[in-house]
Amino acid sequence: MAALVIEAFTHRGVPTKDADATTGGGDFLQRILGLIRGTGFTIAIFSHETRANALANIMLELGFAAMCGNPLIVVKSKEAKAPSDLTRTDWVAYDPDDEAGFVRKLNQALDTISAVGEYEEGLLDIALDAHSIDYAVALERASKSFLLTGRPAILDKAEQVRTRLRTAMAGAPIADLERLKSELSMFIRLGRAAAAA
Repeated sequence: MAALVIEAFTHRGVPTKDADATTGGGDFLQRILGLIRGTGFTIAIFSHETRANALANIMLELGFAAMCGNPLIVVKSKEAKAPSDLTRTDWVAYDPDDEAGFVRKLNQALDTISAVGEYEEGLLDIALDAHSIDYAVALERASKSFLLTGRPAILDKAEQVRTRLRTAMAGAPIADLERLKSELSMFIRLGRAAAAA
């Protein structure tokens, strides 16, 4: 299952991050939270053979992702029973006798994620067209749409938000707005670095 997921993502140019594939000297849970916060969406993969304690970890990570506002894709084997909290959640079921169907459904899920990114960018455009802008919400829209689509044009829009914020702050330094300006600057810098990589 995981190999087919990675293949489908690679085919569409969607990079993947896996906590097991990263290293660090700190707390593993903190590393997972950092990875979740730094991604546009979260995918969970489990099967009927997944150990109960591993499944509990997966569900905890899905909860963190949901709290961060990340769209979720849940991939499970056909035989796996979804935990009670996910019984109403859409998932992509893997059937070894229908791998083509699995890949088709996975691509449908990725299309939905892409549509969410475009929607967030549309909301960012509305914020930029507004006479009075909520800068924190605009940053959130820019961040989500960039993480979901990877479009460098979104960083240009974030630059517009930062320019308007600087104008609004002229002569009146406010700590919250200073912090927000710093967050915008960091987002733009990191986004440009990621887009150039």
